[in-house]
Amino acid sequence: MNNIIQQICENYISEVLDFFNAGAIRTLDEMETELKEKTNCYLRKMMKTYLEGLDEAIAEDKTGRKKKGYVVEHKDDKREIYTQFGSLEFKRRYYKNRLDGTYSYLLDRVVGIESYDRVTGSVSAALVESASEVSYSKSSQYVCDGNISRQTVMNKIRRTTGLKVEVPQEKHKVRYLNVEADEDHVSLQDGTDTIVPLISIHEGVKRRGKRGKCINIHHISSHGKSINDMWQEAAEWIYEAYDVDEIEKIYLHGDGASWIKTGLSYLPKAQFVLDRYHLNKALKEVSRGDELICAKLRDAVIEADKESLKEVCRELRKGAENEKVKEKIDSFRNYIITNWDGIVAYQEEASRGSNTEGHVSHVLSSRLSSRPSGWSREGLKTMAELRAFCCSGGHVEIRHIKKTEAPYKVKKKVLDKVSKAYRKASREMIHNITVLNRGKVSQLTRALRNVRNSGYIF
Repeated sequence: MNNIIQQICENYISEVLDFFNAGAIRTLDEMETELKEKTNCYLRKMMKTYLEGLDEAIAEDKTGRKKKGYVVEHKDDKREIYTQFGSLEFKRRYYKNRLDGTYSYLLDRVVGIESYDRVTGSVSAALVESASEVSYSKSSQYVCDGNISRQTVMNKIRRTTGLKVEVPQEKHKVRYLNVEADEDHVSLQDGTDTIVPLISIHEGVKRRGKRGKCINIHHISSHGKSINDMWQEAAEWIYEAYDVDEIEKIYLHGDGASWIKTGLSYLPKAQFVLDRYHLNKALKEVSRGDELICAKLRDAVIEADKESLKEVCRELRKGAENEKVKEKIDSFRNYIITNWDGIVAYQEEASRGSNTEGHVSHVLSSRLSSRPSGWSREGLKTMAELRAFCCSGGHVEIRHIKKTEAPYKVKKKVLDKVSKAYRKASREMIHNITVLNRGKVSQLTRALRNVRNSGYIF
């Protein structure tokens, strides 16, 4: 095995040297493209050699595996899996367990490859994170050059778990905190629509010219989870990430829906604020294009003058041409009065940092509802949680891709058989260093000979 390893290394070095020794100027693009492919090919060969060597060592450990009931059923079964370095092919043995009658590839279980995996864990994480932004097919194209199916990407997303953004090491101290709640309307595969809620927590908006950015934004979303559980999660994040004693008030922004106001019973020092986007939408609808009426209503809202607002509503009702219009006016009036405490809150300057509709558009709609698609409930739940996680600054890692099969552990002596071949090959290559074969002795030759003879690594 060590001869194979040495040959792979020598061939790689030779290819790289020949590339630069071609007698022509190599452009930076050529260096990046060709050297990357040569390196990827070299790494795949090294991985293949390691895996097949480990498979051989497992087979030779007859005493260890037979105690666990494993006997060789047949050998040289091919396996192909997509890695960061391209498609990797190798062979391994198939085993039967005489104790329970099951069959398995022990090598796969040792190195963490599950039965139906077509990609490695690192590639899986990259596919999932990419799919949070683009379609499954585009994710495959970006990460694997289209060599992986949409179904594989979807399966990896559904196996994603434990998406939790790490809490800051030190609790933030702020006077005011903004919590914004809204929902997106998403189409399901059965032709119906459903609602996906979103809760966004931030410390205010930092302006850069006309644009603004929320400070330390944290999103919470899911589908099928109870509203109480979502507000419980929001409250836990606030208590873990902030010094609650330093907070003077938490402003809860929303359109006044009952599920949003449920948050008042979970959040400390909370004050409801009627979201300006939904308020302005209601003002325009009831005024029906009459700019003068709309201005009167807006002035009454800004000044928190309830009587003036009621008076304008009475005028509108008197001029209504039919009962349907009157019902709309009554509905608007009830909506405003029901959420009057959220309008009075406008008098406090710190309450004016809401951007609920923008957050729904950025976090949910851009992936869930802006394109013509129908979601399964399982896929929608995972994607909503994935979008909230990534938009909160999280990154998908190998640990987030759930494993379903138990690993097979091998003894240290089995691993040593494989490692020994690599150590021996590396010493033989170092032995060929010219400076070590000269008669002159120096500090450098002493150090390098120690490395060669003893395997020391600096």
